[in-house]
Amino acid sequence: MSTVFNNYSLSNDEIEKILEDFKNEIKRASKLNGKINEDCEQKIMIGIYQKLSRNRKK
Repeated sequence: MSTVFNNYSLSNDEIEKILEDFKNEIKRASKLNGKINEDCEQKIMIGIYQKLSRNRKK
């Protein structure tokens, strides 16, 4: 995902929209033993947020 968004400076709203758009994929990726692991789901979402917000000007 980072190569697609690498040169963009995304706002919080844009990042939240991306997270919402990929919500089902995130839930699927966070399944452990057939059940959704909420800690894993949160870590995935935080990782995506960090990657997409890293190019912001400070």
